[in-house]
Amino acid sequence: MIMLARAALFLSAVALSSGLPNTVPLQLDEVRNFSVGAQNFSLVIDTGSFALLVKQGLYLPGPSSQQTNLSEFIQFNGASEDSVAPAQETVFFVRDDVQFAGVTLHKFFAGNITTGDDLPADGVAGFSPPASDNDDMSQGQGVVETFCEEGTLAPCQFGLSLLKDGTGSMNFGELDISKVSGNVTTVPTMPNDSWTVVNATAETAPVLFIDDKPFSSILATFDSGTTNIIGSLTHVRAILKQVGYNITEQTNKDNVTVAIGTYDCARTPARFGFSFPPSETVHYIDLAANVLNRTADGRICTANILGTSTVDAPQWSIGQTWFQGRYVQHDLGNKTLSFADLK
Repeated sequence: MIMLARAALFLSAVALSSGLPNTVPLQLDEVRNFSVGAQNFSLVIDTGSFALLVKQGLYLPGPSSQQTNLSEFIQFNGASEDSVAPAQETVFFVRDDVQFAGVTLHKFFAGNITTGDDLPADGVAGFSPPASDNDDMSQGQGVVETFCEEGTLAPCQFGLSLLKDGTGSMNFGELDISKVSGNVTTVPTMPNDSWTVVNATAETAPVLFIDDKPFSSILATFDSGTTNIIGSLTHVRAILKQVGYNITEQTNKDNVTVAIGTYDCARTPARFGFSFPPSETVHYIDLAANVLNRTADGRICTANILGTSTVDAPQWSIGQTWFQGRYVQHDLGNKTLSFADLK
């Protein structure tokens, strides 16, 4: 579960009397019509987690809320304002009425953060089925999954299309072919973790490429809720050294270490991309999205690749910077993820 900080995907939902709209606009700076109980919240859309979480001090129990004995500790990588440091949250779950895009989910699990680090907006809305082994939370608790089980969404699919200018849309139902160009790549996903690609064999595992050269086979997750591309310290240190970036490391009070790379903005940045066998096509991050941050004078750039001690090789999280210019489709019914370039 990794959440975006600085450039969050926010939802601008269209309220309808019944059923879901085909398309919901996405913006980077505003959100509407997401309510828990009697309160309205601005929540980050995160396809890399399942939970609906309201940050500390905002949620107030109302007539429709019911307490549970379920709690969880969650860490979001790269969730600070500069998209580098992690955020750690202690969450207690309640059941309450949740409304999204004009549809109400009754007695839905909502996470009330009781202690933790600051989060962007008012919290996070996870759109993947849960990976928890807890029987109470293992089925029917993802927002989209619940829509499907209640018959609100059929087929059980949704997609994100994010333009290079930061605008886009969330699309309910089948992939909208009219929005894409070129081939559509489809990969199998885990039964619950709809953001995690199944690696059946070493030969079928996704491959990380750097400047047209393969670096390593990986275990890939697709996560719209994180700004950057996140891997293990071992992999990221090796990559930053290989491309000639300066390496900066930070360790927080909880002994979590992160590594980032900086470079002279005047140089040509390294290109990072991924292939998904049996296809040999490498899908690179758009060059305009290769910079995470710049210094005030525009001279020093921070790469959008982050290493953290909370991730073990060969795991990699493919974040929003890779999503830009693409349509990413989740098919929860068939356990697949598809993507293609936007027109």
